[in-house]
Amino acid sequence: MLTIINSFFINLCILFTLFTISFLPFRNRPRITPQSPFKLRILLGIQSGLIALILLANALHLEKILIDLRSIPIMLAVLFGGWVSGVVAGMLFLIGRFFMITDGEYVGFYLAIATMVALVLPTSLLRLKLDNTRNTLLVFTTISVAAFGSALYYALPLELFYPILFVYIVVIYAGACAAYRLLQELRRHFENVQHQQQLARTDALTGIANRRLLNEAMANLTVEAEAYALILVDIDHFKRVNDTYGHDVGDDVLRELGMLLVTESDDRHLVGRFGGEEFLIIMPNAQKDEVSRLAESIREKISTFPFETSAGTLHITVSLGACHSNDIEVDSVLKHADEALYHAKESGRNRFILAL
Repeated sequence: MLTIINSFFINLCILFTLFTISFLPFRNRPRITPQSPFKLRILLGIQSGLIALILLANALHLEKILIDLRSIPIMLAVLFGGWVSGVVAGMLFLIGRFFMITDGEYVGFYLAIATMVALVLPTSLLRLKLDNTRNTLLVFTTISVAAFGSALYYALPLELFYPILFVYIVVIYAGACAAYRLLQELRRHFENVQHQQQLARTDALTGIANRRLLNEAMANLTVEAEAYALILVDIDHFKRVNDTYGHDVGDDVLRELGMLLVTESDDRHLVGRFGGEEFLIIMPNAQKDEVSRLAESIREKISTFPFETSAGTLHITVSLGACHSNDIEVDSVLKHADEALYHAKESGRNRFILAL
C-alpha cells in the first residue's frame, strides 16, 4: 500500500510542477476556451499529452500494466480546450504508450486505448453542454474513475484491485480539484499582474498612456522605426477653464480631449498625457506629410468640438508643435517639437507648427 501511495504522490508532484511551468507560455494570452483559435487548442492538446506521457514514464508498474494520473491533464485539456484539445492529447498519449510496449505485451496498450476512448469521447460530448467549472471537472473525474476502474478490474486480481482502486479514487478527485485550483490561481495572479502593469502605464485621469509609457515608447523608437514623428498638443488658456469653472470641469475637458485624440489618431500611434494639459502623439514610421495632415485634422476637429462637462458645453482650442525624426536623436526631436509648440502659442494659438 505504501508503494502505491508513494507512486501516486510522485505523480502529483510531477503534475503540479509541469502545470505551473507549462502555464507560463499562456500567461499573457486570453483564457483558452473551445472557441479559441484552432492552433491554440492544438497547442494545449500537445502540452497536455506530453504531461500525460511524463506521468506515464513515472507510473506504477503492476501486473504488466501502468497505473498513473494521466487522466487529469487529459480531462483538463477537454475542460478548457474542448474536444480538439482532448483528442490531440489522447492521440499523443497513445502514440507514446505504443512505444513503451515491452516483451510483446499488448494488454496494457489495448487497455490504454479503451480507457482513453472511454474518457475523451464522453467528456468531449459533455463539454459541448457544460461550462469549464469545477463541477464539470468532477463529472469528468467520475467518468475517469469508471473507465480506469473497469480496466483495473480486468487486469488485476481482486486482492490488488480494491486497495489500488480506493487509493486511485481518493487521489484522482483530490488531484483533479487541486490542479484546477492551481490553474485558476495562476490565471488570477497573472491577470492581476497585467492589471497592475496597465495601471502603472496608464494616466489615472484620462485612461490613456501616461508619461512613463510614452518615455518607454520614445526610447524604443530608434530601434523599431526608421522614421517617426512627435506631436505635442497643448490646450489654449486651460488655466482660464480651471479658474472659471473649477478643476472638476477642467478634468472633464482633459478626459474628453484624450479620447478625442485617440479617436483621431491611427491604431499604430500612441497617444498619451505628457503632463498637465499637454498631450503627446508618437507616430512611428511616419512621413512629414502625414504629420501635418494629422495635426491639422486634430486642430480643426477640436476647434468645433462640443466638450460636454458638468458645467455645460464648452469649446476650446489647442496649439500643436511637431517634429519629424530626420535622423536626429529622439531627445532632439522632442525638444524641437516643444519649441514648435511654444512658437504656435506665441503666434496666436489655435495653430500648428512643424519644426523644420
